[in-house]
Amino acid sequence: MKVLIPAMDSVAMQQLRQSAPGIEFLAAKDESEALALAGEVEGCYGTCSLEFLKAATRLRWVQVRSAGVERYPHEELKRRGVCLTNARGIYGIQLADHTLALILAFSRQLPFLFRAQQRQVWESRDHYPPGELAGQNLLVVGLGGTGLETARRAAGFGLRILATRRHPELPRPAFVEEVHAPERLHGLLPRADWVAVCVPLTAETRDLFGDEEFDRMKRSAVIVCVTRGGILNTEALVRALQSGKIAGAGLDVTQPEPLPAGHPLWTMGNVILTPHASGHSPHADQRLLDLVCDNVGRFARGEPLRNVVDLDLGY
Repeated sequence: MKVLIPAMDSVAMQQLRQSAPGIEFLAAKDESEALALAGEVEGCYGTCSLEFLKAATRLRWVQVRSAGVERYPHEELKRRGVCLTNARGIYGIQLADHTLALILAFSRQLPFLFRAQQRQVWESRDHYPPGELAGQNLLVVGLGGTGLETARRAAGFGLRILATRRHPELPRPAFVEEVHAPERLHGLLPRADWVAVCVPLTAETRDLFGDEEFDRMKRSAVIVCVTRGGILNTEALVRALQSGKIAGAGLDVTQPEPLPAGHPLWTMGNVILTPHASGHSPHADQRLLDLVCDNVGRFARGEPLRNVVDLDLGY
């Protein structure tokens, strides 16, 4: 059995070989090398282009590096019956850290104070009334891997956690006050002081937040999104921020991305922008390698794989 992998260092390669001694690994340093080897492999890690899928006639399984899978050719995967597994759970820890960093920055008025620092002004407290998170409501939209980690951290700051998820009937974590179906989003938005968008980008969630959703939020509320920019309709978000319908937005992702020069979001005082940085972590690569090794071993033994993507749902 042959599995295609990207070029790896010797330490990672040793761990991979130990996880599945019976597998022959073929390494490709780029897409052209992957295409040249495509016809030989039954499994693949890291490559999932339409051109590769068409060339890989024996392929049965693809493992991708990302948690989001919206850019991969779902229809071809379904047509071929190829199993797709993603990196769900690998990035939730750092995405949740980043979400809480943005919430804390807004609560404690750090953008205002950073600008004062650049002007070398010791600002009066009368000019920046700081907030306090304890007792406020955080709405976690999508209580999956990232949503759970976000809720866990936020509860430690005394926030009351409301959440949505596709299966609200599943056991509710002790640190979450309420779990509702996604269809209840509109009813929950007026209660939220903070909104953390933790859903993946799918056909269902694209433009999940538009004018109607921002209209339902408190004027004092802040929305934070670190998953995919297409979940928030950019034009509607700009209108909501400019008109004061919402108080602010913390964005690690935008639509389009990167955000073009001159876009109004760059210079808004009630926006914090980071350059799709939330997924970076010193430990994410090792967590991903551990997942790949586990799935390679399962693939070799014919066992169920972890993180199988539902190609109809898109995650």
